[in-house]
Amino acid sequence: MATTLAGVGVGAIAGAATAPDDERPELHAMYWGGIVGVIAAIAANMYFDDNKELDMAKMENDKLKAQLDFFQSGTATLLKETKGNADKRYFQSGKAQIRLYKIDQWVDDGPNKKYHRDQMIEILPLEKGQ
Repeated sequence: MATTLAGVGVGAIAGAATAPDDERPELHAMYWGGIVGVIAAIAANMYFDDNKELDMAKMENDKLKAQLDFFQSGTATLLKETKGNADKRYFQSGKAQIRLYKIDQWVDDGPNKKYHRDQMIEILPLEKGQ
C-alpha cells in the first residue's frame, strides 16, 4: 500500500513538472500518478511475497483444528482392566480381556443434536494359555 502511494506521489510530481505549457499540469499529474502507482503496486506485489503470512495463517489453522479435534474426540483414561467370560460366538476361547475407559466426547447426531459419551468398553479375545 505504501509503495503504491509513493508511486502515485512520484508520478504526480513528475507528471506536473513535465506537463507542456499549453496543457493543464494537474491532468498530467493524475495521469502519470495513476500509471506509476499501478506499476509500483504490481512491482510491490511481485517483490513482497505473502507466503510468510499464509504459512502463519496455516499454522494457526492447524493448531485450532487440533484443538477442535481434541474437544470432539477427547482422551481415554483406563479405569479398570479385568479378564472374564465372553460369548463363544465371538470369542473362540470363551474368555476375554475387558477394559473400561473414561472418555469425554461429544458426538453429532444430525444438525440440531449432540450427545455426550463418558465411558467406553473394549473387549479383546484371550488366546488359550493367557
